[in-house]
Amino acid sequence: MSILSVPKLALLGLGLAGVLKVSVDLVPADLFMGAQQDAGLSQPRPERLVMAAMAAPAPEVTDMSSDLSADASQPGESGMCEPGEAIAAAIAEERGLLEVQRKELSDREARIALAEESLRTEQERLAEVRDEIAAQLERIEKANNQDMTKLVELYRNMKPQVAAGIMDEIDIETAVLVIGAMPERDAAQVVGELSLVRARLITKIILEQSKLPADRNLEGLRLR
Repeated sequence: MSILSVPKLALLGLGLAGVLKVSVDLVPADLFMGAQQDAGLSQPRPERLVMAAMAAPAPEVTDMSSDLSADASQPGESGMCEPGEAIAAAIAEERGLLEVQRKELSDREARIALAEESLRTEQERLAEVRDEIAAQLERIEKANNQDMTKLVELYRNMKPQVAAGIMDEIDIETAVLVIGAMPERDAAQVVGELSLVRARLITKIILEQSKLPADRNLEGLRLR
């Protein structure tokens, strides 16, 4: 038996390696897996695992964009609506509130108009009452003036002694009014015939009446 040289042994090893590589590429990966299972091997070699993974069919990739768009177009399980529906609901609610406020404002304006009409009617009624009272006061004052004029003429036609005697007995207010309305000449004759106390009292009252109300001083006067 001849011994091979080292170069020949190297060439022989390279040839065997190439044959093994070609045989591995041509044989399916599942045959290797089956052979391993038949041989009772518990763990495959790493290079065989890589080859099996490369030979396995690629997983089917489904288009998820349609599912995502379908899920986005429908309300979720939590009951949330689309943004467009939420905006429409908010607008509808705002319109409802505005309608309620518009109705309340209209009712308030109607009540104000009714109150203004009632106030205007009451003012007209009060104006009529005021005019009526003013007319009555004018008639009363005119009648009093007429009565006072008649009373003054009556006392003027009396003798001063007789008129003074009556002035001493009547109330001081009437005496002051009559003497104050008489002409000065006639009033002087009557006052000259009065008693001293009544003459002094009537003179004091007529003097204070010519002053302003705040300046009048009628304290200490005896009216009788």
